[in-house]
Amino acid sequence: KLMVTPRSRSGRSRRCRRLLSLFYLDWSSPRCADDCASAAATAGRDVAIGGAAAKSSLGLAAAAFVASLSSFQFGYATGILNVPQRIITTDLGLDKDSISWAVVVSIWALGGLLGAQVAAVVADSRGRRPLLALSGLTCGTSGLVAFCAGTASLAAGPESVGGRSALCLLVLSRFISGGGCGMATVAAPLYLGEIATTETRGALGSLAQLSVVVAIVVAQGLAALITHHLGLHWRLVLGLPAFIGAAQLALLPLLPETPRYLLSRGLAQGGEARGEARGEA
Repeated sequence: KLMVTPRSRSGRSRRCRRLLSLFYLDWSSPRCADDCASAAATAGRDVAIGGAAAKSSLGLAAAAFVASLSSFQFGYATGILNVPQRIITTDLGLDKDSISWAVVVSIWALGGLLGAQVAAVVADSRGRRPLLALSGLTCGTSGLVAFCAGTASLAAGPESVGGRSALCLLVLSRFISGGGCGMATVAAPLYLGEIATTETRGALGSLAQLSVVVAIVVAQGLAALITHHLGLHWRLVLGLPAFIGAAQLALLPLLPETPRYLLSRGLAQGGEARGEARGEA
């Protein structure tokens, strides 16, 4: 049997502490152990006290809220066509089981496939923050095109040239929306996961999924309220993503770049990157 001396026990404890510190900082240092060691040396100085801690928490919450709007766009686009389907097909002269309506619904998935591929390239080359901005711009554009489709359906009958133009615009808006939502499925979870602290990792990790579910409920309720109870035109509910996209772009200054991307590009040290992501000076 081997005797465990105090010296060997203390050496083992030091090695365990070192491994644990490297594991804790691995999320923000993708390249080498030197970055981990540098971040570990400054970890104690990164803990804010008093008002600085409150400022850091507010900055993190604001960034998480703006990023979750991308997931909200995804959930809204998922559920928005269910309630006003009968009204939209009547205005466009379509049957709900027709091929044309099937294209309107399904082309969103094709746009999402392409958007997800673009998102991977943009996230690695430009960063997570520009990807969120591009997702918001794309979803906002789709809402504007959908609003124009509703306006065109009002100006002409279903069988006229204007009615066919409205159908084409609606298909285009769904394709653009799919592209923006495909980017959102990559951008929001990636961004939230990389800005999360150890204490908030669970909450921020589930925020993207929560935003999707809330958006589906909001889309169903808002569509029922506007189209059935208030009797307003369906272009209002389909055009709402334009306002959400504009809000995303307006709130873009609240989004710092993530520590992982900054470290991967050599733009900051470990402590500086985490402080920037949390809104610290």
